[in-house]
Amino acid sequence: MTRLPDPEQTPASSKPARAAAVRGWLIRHYKALLGVATIMFLVVLLAVAVEHVIKEIDFAEVWLYLTDLPLSKVLQAMALTIGAYWVLTLYDLSAQIYLRRKVPYATTAFAASCGYAISNNVGWAVISGAGVRLRAYGKAGLSPADVAKIVVFSTTTFTLGLTFTGAVGMIVGPEPVSLLLNVPEIAVQAAGAAMLLGLLAVCVITAVTHKPVRFGRWSIQLPSWGGVVSQITIASAELVLAAGVLWMLLPTEVQVPYTSFVALYCAALIVAIFSHVPGGLGVFESIILLGLAHHDAASAILGALLAYRFFYYVLPLAAAGLGIAAWEIRHHTGRFGRAADRLRGRGTDG
Repeated sequence: MTRLPDPEQTPASSKPARAAAVRGWLIRHYKALLGVATIMFLVVLLAVAVEHVIKEIDFAEVWLYLTDLPLSKVLQAMALTIGAYWVLTLYDLSAQIYLRRKVPYATTAFAASCGYAISNNVGWAVISGAGVRLRAYGKAGLSPADVAKIVVFSTTTFTLGLTFTGAVGMIVGPEPVSLLLNVPEIAVQAAGAAMLLGLLAVCVITAVTHKPVRFGRWSIQLPSWGGVVSQITIASAELVLAAGVLWMLLPTEVQVPYTSFVALYCAALIVAIFSHVPGGLGVFESIILLGLAHHDAASAILGALLAYRFFYYVLPLAAAGLGIAAWEIRHHTGRFGRAADRLRGRGTDG
């Protein structure tokens, strides 16, 4: 490693040279420094996520509810969760296609699934979801700027899908949202129709606009209208699967049509996101309980919500922690081995 000169032994005339040497050293080692900072960032994020999950969830209550669930429902919840997290990998894949960057799918699947497992629990997806992507995509040759674009593109994909899925649910099954907001069902349906018209306008704009859109010094190349439709389809599929996990876990005495429940689920997600509470803990559950309050089964619904948290948040977070640890060990084993070989070689030379 290049040793920097001692500032006390450096004459004033050579200060510019020293500054240049420092800049050169930082440029040569920025990847290593970025890697160390990212690892520390991931460790902190995982610790924060686990702390919030453990503090807010009564695992004894979850276990009690799970023991009363039929095995078929447990397997269905796990299958839907796996399916939803697989669809989440398509967020990053579509972003890479938009950016014209090619990354092995195994790397994409690891980065996306772990990134979303962390951001779902921590919140602030643009920030928290970037840590594991910086590590994985950096190894695959993408720059930090590329990773930032992938995260922003994926966040946009989620927003489009949430708007579409929520709008369709509000039009087809407005009752839960109507009860939640205490407004007529026709008003809920009108709001859903307005949201769909907004998405249609986005598709039209991307179909007729082929030049980058400028915002001051920034310019954005819009995707094609087909790309926007693809984004909406991918995100909607993930939301439908995620809502299906909770809907399937609801007690039998709660009879709510699936399309109506999807609208309530999307509304709860929106409120939880804007609350900035990590993982929407408490906020999401409160909205669901309020929307289903007329069923008079709050205790059973809360049990379903806790089970949903366990399947869709806790288990993926645990899997992400193990996956990140295994990935780091695998990628550092070779480095440690080479360092040991060098040390053995020096010992032999001595």
